[in-house]
Amino acid sequence: MNKTWAPALLLASLLTACGGSGGDTASPGAPLAARLAQGAQHAPAMPHAPAEYTQLVQSIYIGFFGRPADAPGLAFWNEKFSSLNLPLTAPELIAVYSNNAQARAMLDAFASSAEFGELYVNNLASFINALYLNGFNRDAEAGGLLFWAGLLGSRQITPALAVLHIVSDAQNADAIVVNKKIQAATLFTSLLDTAEKVHAYDGARINSSARAFLSTITAQTDMAALRLDIEGFVIAMTESSSPYLVESYYAGYNYLQDVTGNAPLYAAKYRYAFAALGSPLVAGSLIFGLPGQAVAFSGRAGDFTYGAPVAATASLGAQLLPEVAMLCQNVAINGGSAVRSTDVLVSRSTFQLLDAAALANQSFTFYREDCAVGGANSQTLSFDAQGNGRFPLASGVQALDAATVTRLLNGQVLTDPVTGKFLAFSAYRYSIGDGFKYVIVQHQGNRQTGVTDGVLATWSQE
Repeated sequence: MNKTWAPALLLASLLTACGGSGGDTASPGAPLAARLAQGAQHAPAMPHAPAEYTQLVQSIYIGFFGRPADAPGLAFWNEKFSSLNLPLTAPELIAVYSNNAQARAMLDAFASSAEFGELYVNNLASFINALYLNGFNRDAEAGGLLFWAGLLGSRQITPALAVLHIVSDAQNADAIVVNKKIQAATLFTSLLDTAEKVHAYDGARINSSARAFLSTITAQTDMAALRLDIEGFVIAMTESSSPYLVESYYAGYNYLQDVTGNAPLYAAKYRYAFAALGSPLVAGSLIFGLPGQAVAFSGRAGDFTYGAPVAATASLGAQLLPEVAMLCQNVAINGGSAVRSTDVLVSRSTFQLLDAAALANQSFTFYREDCAVGGANSQTLSFDAQGNGRFPLASGVQALDAATVTRLLNGQVLTDPVTGKFLAFSAYRYSIGDGFKYVIVQHQGNRQTGVTDGVLATWSQE
């Protein structure tokens, strides 16, 4: 369970903000200094009551997590904001962020939370887009992506500051949507008025349900009708099975992304209605890509089908949902069309391996490309007890010592000595039954950056 309000996060030291970025509906060309100086320059002389911070704290939860604050979290942060005599609005908070160490540490704590780490991949454009979705339920425009990615990549602003800009700079329909989200979140938390309801809104599953619920709000949403839906949602939380959607989060690779680092390109998610306990059937939508597209999916006992444009798929480690999914689409090649493995999704519940020792004594006998076993390589990728690897090539086998394997797992690119193409690898371990399985995502391109004909493949144990 992720407790964003946990006191352990608070003010022990100035927390270093992790990588990321944010969206903004104001003109990206506006001078940065003017944008960072929005609002009042000084905190009020007299402290505000804790309850007066409710809307600000709710806007922070929406910006960072896309969901309403839980009742203990709202009370905790309201009290802390009041005790520091902080401003009541996001623009004013932006103005004091750089010169108020305690305020900065509190806000950066949100970016250092476990929930924050689970929701986003370490990719600036993906993170920006996610923040637009959190605030406005839409993808970011190209100008916003480039502008905010540049500021965060150059460390001119932090993720916390970017989130504050999302809430305070929204215009037109975006402003209407985020304000309605704040209203809905405020009502939602106020309805957590019993110990049973407070307990029910606790944990990743119900957090994702609430996140999915707020994602349905538009500028045209009737707030009177929505109130009834919110009341129904809160009541349903305490029941054994909820009719509301839940989400499972994935990191996505795309065949045209840069090979350098081989880090996930975007965050993806399966959104589905939770079936009865023990039911093998699950159905809903898969949201993947950058910008995200939604396709319908259904699965039973590890067998999954997807809507267009997905033409074929392969799933690994599927219990309720796959631990790893390969998505294949029809891509035009030299004037024709072919099914290609365009995306690989890896569940955020898996554990990424960054040291050769973690692969000791593991062998991978299933090479899958374009959703079929075999592809261009049907040999075995293996590691000995020290983590030294034997990687099959068209011309034979290339030996990789453990130090090289570790560097490859941390982003170093391998050059195929036969073709001259670049290869990158990421390794993961996932739970299956009472044990573990391993999978390696392999990415190939004819250059490290600006890839135009990449190939995604997986090495797995089945």
